Amino acid sequence: MHEKLAYLIKHVPMIQYLYRHIMSAFFRVIGQFVSQDNKLILFSSYGGRSYNDSPKVLYEAMEKDPRFASYKYVWAFEHPEEFLPEGDDGSAEAFKNHKSGPRGAKIIKIDSPAYFITALKAKIWITNVNIERGLHFKKKGCIYLNTWHGTGPKKSGNAVKGRKDYDFSNVDILCTDGKLMHDIFMKYYNATEESMLWCGRPRDDALIAYTEDDRRRVRDGLGIPTDKKAILYMPTWREYESRKLNFPLWEQELGRDYLVMVREHHFTQEKNALADSGFWLDVTDYPDVNELYLAADLMVSDYSSAFWDYALLGKPMLCYAYDYEQFKESTGLLLDMEKHFPG
Repeated sequence: MHEKLAYLIKHVPMIQYLYRHIMSAFFRVIGQFVSQDNKLILFSSYGGRSYNDSPKVLYEAMEKDPRFASYKYVWAFEHPEEFLPEGDDGSAEAFKNHKSGPRGAKIIKIDSPAYFITALKAKIWITNVNIERGLHFKKKGCIYLNTWHGTGPKKSGNAVKGRKDYDFSNVDILCTDGKLMHDIFMKYYNATEESMLWCGRPRDDALIAYTEDDRRRVRDGLGIPTDKKAILYMPTWREYESRKLNFPLWEQELGRDYLVMVREHHFTQEKNALADSGFWLDVTDYPDVNELYLAADLMVSDYSSAFWDYALLGKPMLCYAYDYEQFKESTGLLLDMEKHFPG
């Protein structure tokens, strides 16, 4: 039901309009009766789907910082029961069993009454997508930090057909990594110049700090043999299903020297059924994509923001945009990839 409602709000202009205006007004009224807690911070990542990315980096840094010792933390998830911290150390073995969650934080269900009340109470919001869920109810005095989650060539925000609901005018601090995203935020997200913090994404800092010992540790944890090179395949999400890759051919041609880590987009519902042959490794649910970048010797993707992150490591990448014309027509691109992605 939640997914169907979200789809209607995103794709039916009248429903989108009514949702934004009626629910925004409703929560602004409720907010008049909710006192703000100056020591409360609300976190979410990818709309409650994950405990990862820049919000996780900031949360863990704050937990270690004595300046924030008196603060209270709340994380919002679509499925809170999947993110219980007990017994999960976030290791490569743990990700196969269940997802790691925040230690020392209260966990709530996103889009629930408790979520919106918490958002009205919190002094600080930290996310990489949005907190207001397409609405407008941020209270005066609340500090809204949006790290965003990637730089990429595909259309996003209000550049997407039928979308007029992206409004970052309430964001106080918006992380940007360069002129491309600055211009996209200003044009398609209604962001303000004053909010721009030219710092990159917090999660990318780790890519600069990794050592060869870290690489060996991650590869050992993933079970990558020392005599194999690792390919990280990260296809982006498509509203249509066009993928007809010849996976047996990949294994036939590369299986002697390579292992392929497959990481599906977090929107993708159907996963590839990959045979456990020692050639394929499903890392879709691996908690830290930076570690996958580190373990890989080569990355293959198409229209993903992963290119901008992986490039920081200076390792080879291949743009495998096999459905370029269809994707350009269906989803749309903000960059001419034939110009900016030679080869």
